[in-house]
Amino acid sequence: MRRRDQPGTFELLARLPAQVVSLAKAEYENAKREITAKAKRAGVGALAIVVALFFVFFALSAFVAAAIAGLNVVWPLWLSALVVGAGLLLLAAAAIVGGIAVIKRGIPVPEATIDRVEDDLHAFGDMRFNSSAHAPSGDGPVARRMGESEERA
Repeated sequence: MRRRDQPGTFELLARLPAQVVSLAKAEYENAKREITAKAKRAGVGALAIVVALFFVFFALSAFVAAAIAGLNVVWPLWLSALVVGAGLLLLAAAAIVGGIAVIKRGIPVPEATIDRVEDDLHAFGDMRFNSSAHAPSGDGPVARRMGESEERA
């Protein structure tokens, strides 16, 4: 028997849709915050890479000129430039493959929110109705469905 200060089954069931909606809204806001934080971190990292690439561009130009001049001692100028250019293309291909792998790994997914939503879904799936609560009398569709669910339990 329930106490007077406890809500009844139908009152609890009436609250359920509003609680599910508020839970979904809260999880949506959590996911939005999590993705925003991850995107900001990725943006800061991308800015740092752009600044580094600015300096790397000029450094590579100097190194390429030095490599061509060094190989010019052994080979003709055109051959040394061709070999250095082919080496740079191989390095660029390796950098592209590595960059694609990093991007695929770093797609911002709200993992913590997904885990919480999965936990919520499991909790809803594990809920059992209170078998001591009595169904309303009558032979309406609600009473029939409640009687069927009690028979299955």
